[in-house]
Amino acid sequence: MTQTRFGDQACQKVLARLDSYLDNELTTESTLEIVEHFERCPVCMKEAQDRQSERTRLRTAVREVRVPPGLVGRVRDRLRQTRETRSKRFHVMAIAAALTVCFGSWVAYRLGVQRLTTAAQESYIAMTSRQVAAIMRVGLGDHLLCAVIRQRTNRPQVAVDNLPAEFRELIPIARQHVPGELPLILAHECRYHGRTYVHLTFRNDRNLLSLIVARKENGESFESANLPSTPSTSGVPIYAAGVGQFQVAAFESRDFLVYTVSDLPRQNNLALLVALSPALQNLLDRMRA
Repeated sequence: MTQTRFGDQACQKVLARLDSYLDNELTTESTLEIVEHFERCPVCMKEAQDRQSERTRLRTAVREVRVPPGLVGRVRDRLRQTRETRSKRFHVMAIAAALTVCFGSWVAYRLGVQRLTTAAQESYIAMTSRQVAAIMRVGLGDHLLCAVIRQRTNRPQVAVDNLPAEFRELIPIARQHVPGELPLILAHECRYHGRTYVHLTFRNDRNLLSLIVARKENGESFESANLPSTPSTSGVPIYAAGVGQFQVAAFESRDFLVYTVSDLPRQNNLALLVALSPALQNLLDRMRA
């Protein structure tokens, strides 16, 4: 791996969290901070790329090797010891860096100037969604861009209903099953990578949930993607995936892909779409007719 020198406290903080970033273990805010730092610091970006490349090479090299009994446990113990040693070394600097960055982020947020460039947005979305199948990224990507990034500094104060007339029934359908403590804050059409999405956003102080409908493109199908599924009461297969804090559940009609994407527990997110699927399927079938 390339040996680099990290010259300031911001770089020290990124270095300390880099492995967690590559494993998608950080919160959304922490991940976005690192993406923003990469835009300013090509040295840290190169270090991240080198670590990711080394992980890929290692996975390729050991794919056909049988792991001896007990090896995994010994490796994990050694990694834990290494991280504890590194943590002690950087403890004081990490505290100072965290205080500095948190205060700066708070000021930027209060002034309304904390924004990501388009390149940083794409980097964050690609980094977060790379571990799920391409057809799952359709809904996850729109959730990340519209609900996580765009609304993080410009949250609507009241529910806004800008849905096309044919999708107005989505709101009463969703309200029958979405928990009452998750209020609807936005219902609209949005675009990402030239594709139009119908997007309902539900949010409180703890959780964020999106209900997303997108018209199929280029023969898209969950069935052809060979993903494992869970049958719903209506017989519609429901597909699920997770990456980091985000959980994705999805199903398809003849013409549409439907997603719930949230930071709820996996089973809660899946159960919600299972409950929604009969009414949503009926609505989409009537639109086709």
